Amino acid sequence: MERSLKVGAAEVVITPPLGVSMAGYYHDRKADDIHDDLFAHALVIGKGGSCAAIVVCDLIGLEKELASTARELAARRTGIPADSILICCTHTHTGPVLSRRRGRIMARDEAYTEVLVRRIADSVCLACKRSQDANLHVGIGQVEGINFNRRYWMKDGTLRTNPPFQSPDIVRPAGPTDPQLGVLHASGKDSRALAILTNYALHADEVGGTAICADYQGVANRLLKAVLGPDCAVLCTNGCCGDINHFDVSRPGPQSGMRFADRSGAALAGEVLKRLPDLVPVAAGQPYVISATVEAALRVPSPEEVAWANEAAGQELRGFDQAGLDVVRAHRILALWELGLTAMPLTVYVLAIGDFALVGLPGEIFVELGLAIKSHSPFPYTFVAELCNDSVGYVPTHNAYQEGGYEATSSFFTPGTGEKLVDLALELLQEARGRG
Repeated sequence: MERSLKVGAAEVVITPPLGVSMAGYYHDRKADDIHDDLFAHALVIGKGGSCAAIVVCDLIGLEKELASTARELAARRTGIPADSILICCTHTHTGPVLSRRRGRIMARDEAYTEVLVRRIADSVCLACKRSQDANLHVGIGQVEGINFNRRYWMKDGTLRTNPPFQSPDIVRPAGPTDPQLGVLHASGKDSRALAILTNYALHADEVGGTAICADYQGVANRLLKAVLGPDCAVLCTNGCCGDINHFDVSRPGPQSGMRFADRSGAALAGEVLKRLPDLVPVAAGQPYVISATVEAALRVPSPEEVAWANEAAGQELRGFDQAGLDVVRAHRILALWELGLTAMPLTVYVLAIGDFALVGLPGEIFVELGLAIKSHSPFPYTFVAELCNDSVGYVPTHNAYQEGGYEATSSFFTPGTGEKLVDLALELLQEARGRG
């Protein structure tokens, strides 16, 4: 039985071919350029016959079908249990379409997805092969001024997602932000950096356009490698950022493009490097992964709603005013009708080692829900990553459904689903802590 902690890391290119449909919006964009490659970034942690893997993919999200295929393939090739493999996505909006639910607007490239799942599994295999005696250190930094709650109360009493820049009708943000930057550092016995895993709540939608790009996480990756070495894998997990953007609506717009991704990526990379000397050791215990599932009720549409949606879905989405929200609602209704389910299983994961825990949630989670998990966690260092092993769309707070806005309008789930995920996550964290 191994007595020392073993860590391995690897990164595998998953850039799609030009011409694929790009994800993130309600219209079809074809990729016509490559700004930077997309990667599957893998980290494997093992001790005493227990092993877990975290993979962060530069993708909009992986629905359960693809994530499970990749996890099972990696499990067969490495021996790591599939349930101990967590695949998260950065949610870049300048990557390929991967959801079949977007079929009315755009189609995914099936040949690419077949290659993608193999390459994700490859990243885990390579990380296992490169495993070596290592140490883990963890800490929390703060990055202010680059993430903003994107839901605002307006003077007329309504709530609007991403209102016009410098609108005189804006009253205040409808929710908080989370400025915490979680940092997990894996180093070899020679102190060489093997991997950096970060956790920060910011939507990866800063670049736009039709060039393949890993957004601000790709910038952070390149900058950290320039300092820590080209072989240091950088895994940028998204915190709960379903209602968090980089837009500062108090300043003039537009606020999109590579320079904004450069700014955010540089801010995160700089804070990581600033915090490295102050990180604390993680006790080299066995990694422990636990998961549980809740059945989440869906907003099942009526035939009358479907008839209306078939007409409304053809309209162009130009913003999140009432006309825009009608288009969003129509697409939600049609997607749920085609899905044909009344409930959907949502699985929560916890990976724990020493005083560190990573919670994996399956959708785009509101920041308040992530803050609730972190504030009540029994682990001193708790990271909460969204889009883990599934991509189910927005999971708002209970109150957000009454408030309105884009996220609540598009959500597949009935009110209270987010709070159920929080409760389940805290139960799993307590169980994992008790085991330690």
